[in-house]
Amino acid sequence: MFDYIDVFRLEAKCFLKDFRNKNKKEVELAAKYFSGKTDLSLMQAQHIVAKEYGFNSWDDLAKAERWDLAAALNIVQNKKLSSPLKIWFSHEELGYSTAERYGIRGPDFREDLDLVNYREKHSWGWSSYIHINNFDVSFADLSGLDVSKATFDDFTIWPKDGAKMPKDFNPKAFLEKRKNPGLGIRKLHQSGIDGRGRNAAIISQSVLRPHLECRDSLADYISLKSDTANAWANANGGWYVALLSGKNCGVAPKAKVYYFAVDSANKDFSQFAEALRKVCQLHKTLKKSGKNGIDVVVLNELFGELSEDMQSAIEQAESLGIFVDKHLYPSDYTDIECRMDGDVDNPDDYVVHFVSKRNDKKKNPDTLCFIGYGQTVPCQYTIGSYFFNATSGLGNFWLSGLFMLCRSVKTDLTPEDFFATALETGDYRKGIGVIVNPQRLIAEFNNK
Repeated sequence: MFDYIDVFRLEAKCFLKDFRNKNKKEVELAAKYFSGKTDLSLMQAQHIVAKEYGFNSWDDLAKAERWDLAAALNIVQNKKLSSPLKIWFSHEELGYSTAERYGIRGPDFREDLDLVNYREKHSWGWSSYIHINNFDVSFADLSGLDVSKATFDDFTIWPKDGAKMPKDFNPKAFLEKRKNPGLGIRKLHQSGIDGRGRNAAIISQSVLRPHLECRDSLADYISLKSDTANAWANANGGWYVALLSGKNCGVAPKAKVYYFAVDSANKDFSQFAEALRKVCQLHKTLKKSGKNGIDVVVLNELFGELSEDMQSAIEQAESLGIFVDKHLYPSDYTDIECRMDGDVDNPDDYVVHFVSKRNDKKKNPDTLCFIGYGQTVPCQYTIGSYFFNATSGLGNFWLSGLFMLCRSVKTDLTPEDFFATALETGDYRKGIGVIVNPQRLIAEFNNK
């Protein structure tokens, strides 16, 4: 389990290094606590960090409960955001981590979860995809479980008996491995193509929880929500930011994300239009200050016939050169996932997810494929742990992150050119389609 105190330790070391390099911010802050000091010890730097996070001393910080450390990290981050981020389920202003404070559920399972046949019951019938995140499944025989069909997390308690575990499966190592965005994306990061200087926006009905994965990439959180009854219901926003620009999971880890949360009960999508106009204004403000504008805005959970107001807002954004990802363009792209025992960088190890198969009516051999399932993403109920996503399609965030990487080398890139070139440079696999090849795609734009 991730130890939150490591965040504070690292911050103290970075503070000390910046102070010794005579960075103005750190020098001024040090003078606040140690006036006249020309040098500091690591212990003194730790004291400053502890005080800035609301503790009386480093010793008090080191003795604090995990949820108190999470709350302290959240308080400081909220000072930089337009709307406060709240930790899962709480009547308190800031909240705390439910899983860490109240423990793991089980082994008294719901009747709709069958761990003999590895299936889960829904209103529409039985599914071969199961959710065991934050559960104790140590009593079950999971030797026949296909891990790629199980949503689990850092809190899942697995059988101690190796004979009851899936073959060659190490949960911790698997979660870590699946943080890799896949298909050679990390090689692009190593070459300096990592989204630095690029900006994205997300407009979603999902609220956003604080998480260390997104702490550095989240530029702002703006909540337009008024439906407080549903404010806690859908908290998938952390997944979206993480896949765009999370420090471990992100396709463009150095990019910045502006997140706009809108009402789920807003049936005419007027808040989507309002938020999109705010994105357009933000784009202009960034450009005016000499920075890059917004490269892409993801309109998540937008569906059905669009109002004239919504269409007008989309046209305004597109006229500014913003790629508006409505999760509808192109209509024939599909989400793929890596096999449980596969190499995430090898296109031969990918298959079409069952939801994409179910929705694939045309069987188009030119279907463009992006990674949408089978990845490690942040937990919604704690700020430092992760879980494996087997059931939620997130390909639009992955492709939007890739679009930002491409904009790094071709600043006037259009969505049409992006998708057409992705088809030309991708890897065709029979029965699947054309799997995007990020390295060849970037190389093609570099040559243009």
